[in-house]
Amino acid sequence: MLHWPVVDHPSPRVQVQVQPTTSRSSPPRSSSSPPFNKTRAIRERGIETKQGRRFLLPLRVGSSSRLSRSMAFWEPCFGKDNECCDCDCSWTKFLIWSAVVLLVGGLVAVLVVAFAVVFPPKATADDAVLQRFALAPGNPAANSTISYNLTATVSLWNPNIYRVIEYGPLAVAFSFNGSRFDESATVPAFNHKKRKTATVRVTVGGVDKPVKLTAPGVKEFAAENDTSKFAVEMRLDTTLQYKGRSAKCPLVVVCPLQLQLVDPDVAATAFQRTKCTILRAKKSGC
Repeated sequence: MLHWPVVDHPSPRVQVQVQPTTSRSSPPRSSSSPPFNKTRAIRERGIETKQGRRFLLPLRVGSSSRLSRSMAFWEPCFGKDNECCDCDCSWTKFLIWSAVVLLVGGLVAVLVVAFAVVFPPKATADDAVLQRFALAPGNPAANSTISYNLTATVSLWNPNIYRVIEYGPLAVAFSFNGSRFDESATVPAFNHKKRKTATVRVTVGGVDKPVKLTAPGVKEFAAENDTSKFAVEMRLDTTLQYKGRSAKCPLVVVCPLQLQLVDPDVAATAFQRTKCTILRAKKSGC
């Protein structure tokens, strides 16, 4: 029969007292007796330590009346409804610390994006009107002349949260079928505020201006002239500098324009907004 003696755990020496038994067999348990409760046994016969643990030393009585220590183990204390009453952390603390870590991580990510990473501007062609576009073919085709009257509006968007963009002077050029017919327009330098849109509007015109078209270019002009719809390319060349950085970065904006030739005395048709292509140099700081 196993006995669970009470031992004073903090003392260096343990004294065990065993009450003699008259019989090895356990008395039969009546049907009305309650079932064995392990938790209650641990509370009543375990050894309470300073850390709130119960240290058990089950002792076995041998045939030669010698006491031998069979095993030693520990069990946590139990509270109401056999629940642990000595947990090192709780779900509430875990959730609080998880929220703090996520908040700090998100703040660091935002600061890195705002201060360390720079983004190039985005551009769209918002409006364009072609009121005149006439070609006088030459022989050879490179001796052709062109007359035109064109207005275009381009919007630049600065996506950076912190960086202001400083643009140098913008050189604007227009071309048809790969051949430039006007590069006279310029836009003064300006500063582009963070998270803002800047609008560039240019108007160009000319009469009998020389254009170095190829023979296929002349044929393409004749085909598009039959529909009064012309494919014209607008190009802006400049340099930009991000606030806080010393590098000056070359920047090219290319906008393909589908222009409907309109009569100045007639209301212009709606222009389909077009996304422009941004070309920038692969340079440190750009």
